[in-house]
Amino acid sequence: MYYRDEWLLERGLHRFKRGSLPALPIYFQNQNRITGLMFSLNIALRVFTLIEFIVRQALQQSQQSLQGLYDGNPKRKTDRPSAEQLLRAFCHITLYFLPDSTIFITPLNQLQKQILSTMKMPLSLYLLELLLCKT
Repeated sequence: MYYRDEWLLERGLHRFKRGSLPALPIYFQNQNRITGLMFSLNIALRVFTLIEFIVRQALQQSQQSLQGLYDGNPKRKTDRPSAEQLLRAFCHITLYFLPDSTIFITPLNQLQKQILSTMKMPLSLYLLELLLCKT
């Protein structure tokens, strides 16, 4: 049990190697660009780690689990979702700019609302961006 729940440094490095934040191959010639890329990827890795920590801690405290994160098995539940799974749940949001200057955005589904509430982010953030786009 302790082995499965331990924090692994290698997991973050795997994201740089072949995961969702690939750093290889780097085709930049300028050393400053390579440094900037690695700095940006390091910040993204910290954000991924923070998202996972907040969601997993909230799910553990409330003794809940998230259902619908797995494409092949939508009824499968997990109390330890990865940041990639959480962000993938928001992939199907579309913002439409219509020719008559109206804006339409797809509404959040129940899973997306549950993820935002688990992350302690108000749903008004989603609506606030829509209101800012109209002005």
